[in-house]
Formats: sequence, structure tokens, C-alpha cells
Amino acid sequence: MRYEFAGSYPGQQVRLSFDRCDFQEAGYVLVFAFYQGQLVMTRHQKRGWEIPGGTREQGEWTVQTAIREVYEETGAEVCAIEPIGQYVIEADGVALWIKTIYVAEIAELHPLPAGFETEEVRLFDEPPTPEEVKAGAEYSLILKDDVYAHALERVRGHRFSTR
Repeated sequence: MRYEFAGSYPGQQVRLSFDRCDFQEAGYVLVFAFYQGQLVMTRHQKRGWEIPGGTREQGEWTVQTAIREVYEETGAEVCAIEPIGQYVIEADGVALWIKTIYVAEIAELHPLPAGFETEEVRLFDEPPTPEEVKAGAEYSLILKDDVYAHALERVRGHRFSTR
């Protein structure tokens, strides 16, 4: 499945695919992490509530980035993870970011590591709806494009989410 839509910021276009044949080398990750069937979200000190994610470091595979970012932003220990999609954010026809979307199962929640940008971690029995995210000022602008909506549809009922 492939989708194209406007990005969260003016002038951006997003190409989203859930077909692994479309995947490219990515520099960023977004992780739908579940602990006992509940979605784990983080509250970034500036952006608000969001899904864990971030930038790949030199020498990392994106799966390593995903595991590291989940730990740094939530204190969670990943026990299973798999890629489910990828999206490209473009402006003026130039790819600015390529992000691989993962779904992960959390084995254990540890205290939030110090020194990172996360202020709080919350478990959601029911993930916020795309409408709630788009309308709510408490949610990060990063989640306000249609990536969240399409990816959430894919992770609902996933064996890691059990919902």
C-alpha cells in the first residue's frame, strides 16, 4: 500500500509505503512500541506527546536506532521489533527525511533515563485517534500528518499490540 499526502509543515509532501520492496536506506525511525498491549508515548519537552523515534547514528542499522531511541525516550527494553513501513518527507522534490516505521514489543519498563528530551512517558490502552492528535495542541506537530493515521491502522491488532 502506498500513500501520498501533505506533510505537517508547509511545503512538505509525504510518500508513505507499507511495501518492503519500496524501502530505502533511512536516516530516521518512528516506533510504535507496546507494553502489555498498551501504546507507549513520550512527552517531549518542546513538541508535546509523540511516538518514540529519532536519528540514526553513524554505524547503526535502523533497527539498532529504533531500539536505542525507544530506550532513551521511554526507558523501555525492547524484546521484539519489526519494520512495517517507511515514509519520505520531501520539499520541492528533494527528500529531506527517510524514516522507517517499526512496531515493537516492550519486555520491561525502566525508569526514564536522565539527560534526554523526554519529560514523561504514558501508556495508552487506546491510542489517541488521528482526529484527537490533529486537533490537540498537546500532541507533537510531527504526528499531525497522515503517517500516524495510516501506521496506527496497520499496528491495530498486530501481535505486539494485542488490541
